[in-house]
Amino acid sequence: MSSNAYGELWLNDRTDRPNPTQIPFFDALDVVDVTCGNEYSAFLCADGRVYTCGYNDSGQCGVGSMDPCPQLVLVPALTDKRIVRLVAGNGSEHVVAISANGSIFTFGFNRRGQLGHGSMHTAVEPVEVKSLSGKVIVDAACSYFHTVVVTAEGEVYACGRNDFGQLGTTDYADRLEPIPVNYFASHRVLSIACGQYHTIAALVEGGVVAFGKNDHGQLGTENAGVTSTPVLIDRPLDSMMVSRVACGYYHSIALTVEGRLYAFGRNDHGQLGLGHNQHVRKPALIEALCKVRVADVACGCYHTLALSEEGRVYPFGRNNHGQLGLNSQVDCCSPQVVTELRGKVVTKLAAGFYHSISVLGHQLHPAQQRRSLAVDMKKLVNNPNRSDVMFVVEQRRLHAHSCILTARCDILDKMLDGRMRESSLSEIEIPDHSYEVFAAFLEYLYTDDVESVRNGQASTEFLLELLSLSDQYLDANLKRCTAHVHDCHRLKQSCLNYIIDHFGDVIATENFVSLPQPLLQEVLRLAARFGVSVKNQH
Repeated sequence: MSSNAYGELWLNDRTDRPNPTQIPFFDALDVVDVTCGNEYSAFLCADGRVYTCGYNDSGQCGVGSMDPCPQLVLVPALTDKRIVRLVAGNGSEHVVAISANGSIFTFGFNRRGQLGHGSMHTAVEPVEVKSLSGKVIVDAACSYFHTVVVTAEGEVYACGRNDFGQLGTTDYADRLEPIPVNYFASHRVLSIACGQYHTIAALVEGGVVAFGKNDHGQLGTENAGVTSTPVLIDRPLDSMMVSRVACGYYHSIALTVEGRLYAFGRNDHGQLGLGHNQHVRKPALIEALCKVRVADVACGCYHTLALSEEGRVYPFGRNNHGQLGLNSQVDCCSPQVVTELRGKVVTKLAAGFYHSISVLGHQLHPAQQRRSLAVDMKKLVNNPNRSDVMFVVEQRRLHAHSCILTARCDILDKMLDGRMRESSLSEIEIPDHSYEVFAAFLEYLYTDDVESVRNGQASTEFLLELLSLSDQYLDANLKRCTAHVHDCHRLKQSCLNYIIDHFGDVIATENFVSLPQPLLQEVLRLAARFGVSVKNQH
């Protein structure tokens, strides 16, 4: 829906769409991620392929040229990179692609070094950011001139334009390669977002920090100047747990774990959703959405999209090209539901300069009934009889059967089909996990069950490690595919259920805060959803 001047909606024409219009090409594909920038779009499919379309004057479509892309094109340089996440900004002209192993590839506009390649040369096809090759990147954000990334260890690196302190490096010098933002060495990040000249980040410890330009109040503080070091945003966000942040050019949105949205910054088009068009310098609750629980949020340059847990879309802000999907071109200062999407379940939102995209999901499959076959399958767990796969964990061997592994787990399938290095080895090393936990993971793949978990005999540390392991083996497939088609999802859910039931004990462990960033976000959101806190634990 919205602007289509450069074919960014890929509908075989260049006509704006003020109401939601389905893209026929994707009917046969499983789109699992989408991102939008300045009149272009990028799509990630379940098979790992990346497609782009739209404005391409800076090579942001990644196809090796700057020719227009009014029709969808495959990005060939990413086909073998196992991409799991795509990131662009509200009005950016570059893209960040994150692979399953934590590498990042950037392409497009680079006048201020925002690609992190050590130069200011435009990249018309994806190039790996070599200076981060030793890091595992789990999240990223960007706007027109700068990029920030988050590592698995919680570090933040930034590159690009910095004349307003938007990189958070205590100075105002541009950076052509990512450099660490020292503040975050002691403040782990849950979510991060970039505006045109500012950056905001939600912290694991609670609260939100911001840095950069603050002429419209987009930093959430009264000071109208600039700051090159992260500052804590004013009340009430200073004491809240925020799971997601998003930025337009000059406005900011924070989503709390309770599903509430707070907005601040520029508001001339109603992009804050507060029912008026006055700028706001301190976080303000979007009261019109208090009756729904918001699950996700995305910002275009001057508009905002909120996604409820029920899969409904609530847009507000600028609507000059119909980017709100309300079948008009009139700005909207308060959230309105997109009626033409009723009856559909939206799972992902993306907002560009003047366009918006929603990804539709599927109903979850019901849990399968336990089959008597599972009893017999358990006899094969770590059974050397007819075993053709050997895992080595903590110098101990675990026997397995490739026909079962490949049917049950996409990552193990790739390990064994010749496309990954491990497939050429007689024994597959599994680092960073205990023997007992990996054995439990195999038990689940064979039987749909982990007996120690079902019987309540597993320790908190065991459950946290099993949760992390199951999330790791979902990372390159479930995050590229819908959850209902993967059996590992139920194992992960079992672990999450245990954590919620024992939340007070779990959060006191050292392992809890060490969970991967996206997984930690998920646990906190789930706890908030069920009203769980330390106070109500026995």
